[in-house]
Amino acid sequence: MSNCKSCQIEGQVFPLSGEDCGIINTDPLYDTGDCVLDENGNPIIPSDDEIDENASCIKTPSGLLCPAVENCSPFDLSESTETCIINDYVAESINIGGAPLNVYRLLGVHEQGSLQDLVGAGTSFSNGFLPGYSSANAFDKYVTEYRSLQTGEDVVKSAFLGYDFGPIKLSNGRTRYGIETAIKFDVSRIQILQGCDSGNRVTKIRIERSNDGEKWFGVAIQNLPDCDGMVTLNFARSVPSRYWRIRPVTFNGGPDDYWSIKALQFIDYEKTKINNIQDRILLENRDRDYDENPIKMKCAYQPIDTIGNQTKFGFMPGSDKWVLEVSFTSAIQMLGRPFVIGDIIELPSETQYSANLTPTKKYLEVEDTGWSVNGYTPTWVPTLMRLIAVPAISSQETQDLFGKLTRDVDSSGLVDIDNGQNDVYQDYSDISQTIKADSNTAVPERGEDVANVAKLSDELLAFSDAHPEMNFRKLDRKRSPYSADALPPNGQSYTEGEEFPTGTVVDGAYHRQTYDQIRKGIPPRLYRYSKAKGYWVYLETDKRYAAKNTKPRLQEFLDPERSSVTKNNELDG
Repeated sequence: MSNCKSCQIEGQVFPLSGEDCGIINTDPLYDTGDCVLDENGNPIIPSDDEIDENASCIKTPSGLLCPAVENCSPFDLSESTETCIINDYVAESINIGGAPLNVYRLLGVHEQGSLQDLVGAGTSFSNGFLPGYSSANAFDKYVTEYRSLQTGEDVVKSAFLGYDFGPIKLSNGRTRYGIETAIKFDVSRIQILQGCDSGNRVTKIRIERSNDGEKWFGVAIQNLPDCDGMVTLNFARSVPSRYWRIRPVTFNGGPDDYWSIKALQFIDYEKTKINNIQDRILLENRDRDYDENPIKMKCAYQPIDTIGNQTKFGFMPGSDKWVLEVSFTSAIQMLGRPFVIGDIIELPSETQYSANLTPTKKYLEVEDTGWSVNGYTPTWVPTLMRLIAVPAISSQETQDLFGKLTRDVDSSGLVDIDNGQNDVYQDYSDISQTIKADSNTAVPERGEDVANVAKLSDELLAFSDAHPEMNFRKLDRKRSPYSADALPPNGQSYTEGEEFPTGTVVDGAYHRQTYDQIRKGIPPRLYRYSKAKGYWVYLETDKRYAAKNTKPRLQEFLDPERSSVTKNNELDG
């Protein structure tokens, strides 16, 4: 253990990416170079009067850039001095006379997955190991380690270490299906703890995936610091796969040195990044993260004349679309990157005021970007970005800025959005609930309503049948078999409860039997007392109740539309 070297020892220097240096976006247009760390592991940032060409991390209006540049910014599309001067004049003119613009940067998709190690029910594999140092040791405990069978140059040529997540199984461990299946994970983070000696470590690895263990696809190539600490590697998501492995690209050891790994973890966690894609089928990013602190810029745009939003009445004018022009250089300096689809911008010049002088801000969402034809130099170099923006709406995507849309209920039963204190959603919630309440008042029950339709007596119907010229049956109440509600006809009174009435009962009295004390979900039944028989006669069951309190059935059950005469013998007995 005497050769162990900590990952955080004083004076240790190794290359970092632009993101580690504080750059928001490591786009290829940036020449980030290598940043040097100080003794505390922080990027070295020289003072303004110490900036020179060889400085590693330079402070600029947009943050940190590596390396420094004297005149033009590293994203310029031309090395021409004339183009650089024109670009500066364009940016300066917009900054002087442009309209104010508040930009809420889209940071990317919210953190996806979890930090839990995915390894567990599968099996490890490698291309050979030394006796007593199997591949399973890398996925077991930190005190054990895996040692490759290959040594020296053969480590780079043929060594690898991976994990097979296996087929889909039952809880007892048995294979669930008779056909070949596979548990697939979309790994986007690896944590690796290499051996103690530097000669047993690799400093660059290739991450690969496979669905059959034979055909392998490259996912990422990552650099590893030469130390014995736990190192976390983040890379972009690729494709959910059954097999995942790492292969050495650069090995420190000599001809007799083996590759050693104490711990290896595969994780599907993906941190917030601007280039992440959440839904790869619809290509949507719904769980977005925004910078809640606006960045002030200037823009040029042509105001549009919109009287009001009439979309709720079905009128879609399609003119509420804004075209803005911003300096590409200013965007890079202020945002650290160009504008992207999904950025939220606020136009203070378009603020409206209510009757009580409450300002209503104008928020727009960028839906397209490109070069503006008004910003080309005489040498055909673009300097202005053209933004197409539409009014931003409160949704799952923008809840970082406009607040959440879901209602939470506390222990006292109070709903947070409907507590009268939410200025953003209270009107929306009140209007929605008012519409629902009014519609329920007007139509309390779905389907046909026969409560006010007369039900002729059996005696009158029998008399009508005996006299064909008197067709009273066409005037009788007509209802679907599924619209029975277990209520007496013609608005007659009835009793209701778990038990039948006791004492003296009038002949023909109705009782609606409920069963709440027995079990929830049992539909009520209607009975009529027969004095001649001396007991309560069953008439019908509440079919509507049964349909509403069970799983969805046919539409006829919920909204009966087909009417027919229901005879007594057709009711449930």
